[in-house]
Amino acid sequence: MGETDNSQIESIYDVLRTDILDLRLRPGMIFSIKDISESYQVGRTPVRDALISLSKEGLITFLPQRGTMISKIDYDKVRNERFLRTCVEENVMLEFMAVCNLKAITALEMSLERQEGLEKSGDIRAFLSEDTYFHSIFYDGANKGYCNDILEANSGHYRRIRLLAMADSGIEKGVVKQHRDLVDAILAKDSDRLHGVLNHHLNRLVNKERTLVAKYTDLFDHEQAGTRRETDGLGVDFLVETKLKYHA
Repeated sequence: MGETDNSQIESIYDVLRTDILDLRLRPGMIFSIKDISESYQVGRTPVRDALISLSKEGLITFLPQRGTMISKIDYDKVRNERFLRTCVEENVMLEFMAVCNLKAITALEMSLERQEGLEKSGDIRAFLSEDTYFHSIFYDGANKGYCNDILEANSGHYRRIRLLAMADSGIEKGVVKQHRDLVDAILAKDSDRLHGVLNHHLNRLVNKERTLVAKYTDLFDHEQAGTRRETDGLGVDFLVETKLKYHA
């Protein structure tokens, strides 16, 4: 395999993964390799290899005799992915508390300012990306970037339900304040306060998620049959074309 082939595989993998995580592609939508190849203007071999990689992450499901499906959101995986992050992140933040420096604190403050602006604009995808970056600062500052990479590679279902929650109800009020409270607890070296704020922050959406599972039943994996829909096919942004509140 040549360098160009590898480049094409990595490129279509990144594009498809982003479109899945950003809910541009509807969970449960069935398509063929030919569909992807034509829609994204990429050869079938790079598409096939990218889909295999995405299937290993649980974002793509191969259906015998039917095609390929954007994996529905698996709520059991949502809970497991959140549990994993909760366990790891508190320890990372405690380590960050011991070594944090002016450069890291400045990066956190700048991220908080951007979050406030994005909260006002209502751009949920950009807000979620900034939220993710904010948390990554703690991992990098504690020299635990590898741990963050592993978590990000195994948080696709958790990310999608978070985005769905914002698309349904808007950016939750108080999230930026919770982020500020985390920084304040770290600066004060108050581990008890940090534990309380972080636990609430990472688990605050549990009740909301149960409502989403009931409200958008076809997006979750308890519905086995994936279907094609003219309103959210390839090349059409699922969140924009539905009645969800997000219209950016």
